[in-house]
Amino acid sequence: MIRRQLRWLPHRLRDLPRDAVGAAFPRAFGGPIPGPGLRSRVGGISREEFRRVGRDGAAEILGAFDRARIHGRPYPDWLDFGCGCGRIARVLAEDARVVRLSGVDVDRDQIRWVQGRLHGAFAVMRPTPPLDFGAASFDVVYAVSIFTHLDEGEQDRWLDELFRILRPGGLLIATTHGPDLARSCPGLTAVHFEELAARGFLAADPGGTFNERSSFHSRSYLERAWGRLFTPRSFEERGFVGYQDLSAWEKGPPAVRP
Repeated sequence: MIRRQLRWLPHRLRDLPRDAVGAAFPRAFGGPIPGPGLRSRVGGISREEFRRVGRDGAAEILGAFDRARIHGRPYPDWLDFGCGCGRIARVLAEDARVVRLSGVDVDRDQIRWVQGRLHGAFAVMRPTPPLDFGAASFDVVYAVSIFTHLDEGEQDRWLDELFRILRPGGLLIATTHGPDLARSCPGLTAVHFEELAARGFLAADPGGTFNERSSFHSRSYLERAWGRLFTPRSFEERGFVGYQDLSAWEKGPPAVRP
């Protein structure tokens, strides 16, 4: 933790003037942008990185959506599952393809920040299913850096829940860690790599916070495990900001395409 704070210190100092002005005038500098404390909970702490990942990540999610969507079917209702402080939502909320945007997260502070600042309906969620939505409430659910931190049991329970709240033919767009990224995860042993190679899945939990847990998925594992509920529509290795894999899945059996 101390090492991380020291690494972030130059960004804090560089962004301090703009963060101070932005706190008083939220629309300054292309805002609103959350403060460094909230930014650090979703990854990089700098304003520049927060804005870049939000912009580029939203474009890549929309690209996956355009490739997976069925021509002529409307997709008005979107859910940001694990929205944090709106890094992606702040961009998608302004896109014409997203008619109505909702977002949920377990972090009350982050939800408190996005409420009233971003277009959309944002609410605190429980850490375990179910969500406070009826069946077939959404056309698109996207999950960025969520399944990258869940063990297999948590993953399966949340997949069941997202299947429940998606409409028939709706899309799940999600990011995952590819197996190659496991080499950069500290503390893993040869036994872990053997398990990952054999099963295509590994959950590494050093006993830290949610963001310090890491899970890794091979493409074949995803098609096998997620395919019990969803039809794969696209898969891009490192398709999310050049780091995480990006895949799109359709609820229900394959649809007839024009």
